[in-house]
Parts: sequence; C-alpha cells; structure tokens
Amino acid sequence: MRTEEKGNLQTNTVLEKDQKNSGKLYKALSQIPERVLLVVLILTLLDMVLSVFTRYITGQAIYWAEEVGTFGLVWMTMIGTGIGVKRGIHFAMPTFVGRFSPGVRYAVSLANHVLIAAFGVLMILTGYNMTRESSNMFSPALEVNLGIINSAAIVCGVLIVIYEVGHALGTVRRGAVSSPEPH
Repeated sequence: MRTEEKGNLQTNTVLEKDQKNSGKLYKALSQIPERVLLVVLILTLLDMVLSVFTRYITGQAIYWAEEVGTFGLVWMTMIGTGIGVKRGIHFAMPTFVGRFSPGVRYAVSLANHVLIAAFGVLMILTGYNMTRESSNMFSPALEVNLGIINSAAIVCGVLIVIYEVGHALGTVRRGAVSSPEPH
C-alpha cells in the first residue's frame, strides 16, 4: 500500500469514528425532550392522583394541585408537539401528494419542511413575547412566575425548528422523494 493510500485510509477511519461519535451524541441529545416529557407526565399524574386522594379520602382539597396540573399539561403539550415533529406524526395527505410526479412530491416536501419550520419560528417569537409580557405576573396559588410557564412555547418552537431542519436536510440529501412522506 502506498503512503498516500494509507493516509487516506486512516483519515477515512477517523472520519467514520467522528461520525459515529457525533451520531451517539445526537441520539443522546435528541432523547432529552422525551425524558423531560416523561418526568413532567409522571409528576403531573402524581399531582392528580394526590389531588383526588386528598379530596375524596381526607375531604380536604390541595389548593395548588390544579395549577400544577395545568402547568404540567402546558409543558407536556409543547414538548410533545416538538417530539411529534421529530417523529413526523402530524397531519399529512400522502394519498393526495402520492398522485404527483416525484419532482412535484420533492418540491411539496421541501415546501412542507419550510412551512413547518416557519411555524416553529412563529412559536419562538410568540412565546418570547408572551414570556416577556408575563414575566412580572405570578400564579395565584404557587406564586410561580408565569413567564416560566409561557416559555414552554419557546421550547416548542426551538424543538420544531431543530427537528424540521433535520428532516429538510435529509430530504435534500436524498435529492428526491420516492414515496409520499408523512411530512
């Protein structure tokens, strides 16, 4: 083997290891929203069970249980929306788009990616405005800053943009849409 070929082979091996490691990092990072969603779901569920238990067994309602449930629902909805975009489980019309030629399907797919990412940007901007305007307001029972609750829209928008840009880059890399995509 010539020295040049040996150097190229070593470089390719290093690149493959870097890609493998970055793939592991991406996988670990992409699981964070799902794990946070799971924790929020469990905490919200425990809050609701505790609320029902205290109301019906002890006859005393917990004054903060409804707020915790509402805050949990807001965060679950926003994080869940981002995860839905990641998995491509949102509204689509594959039967309709499937009737077009591959070139038109490709263009529709790219336009779809752009529109979904634009919606994510809209969520970021709207969430920022809501968070800023409510940053001096507090919830009645827990006295939690409502800016924290409203910042869930920012998180949702960031997740949508990140995941949809990833989907768009995958579509561009493939160069064509062979079958109707779910998004």
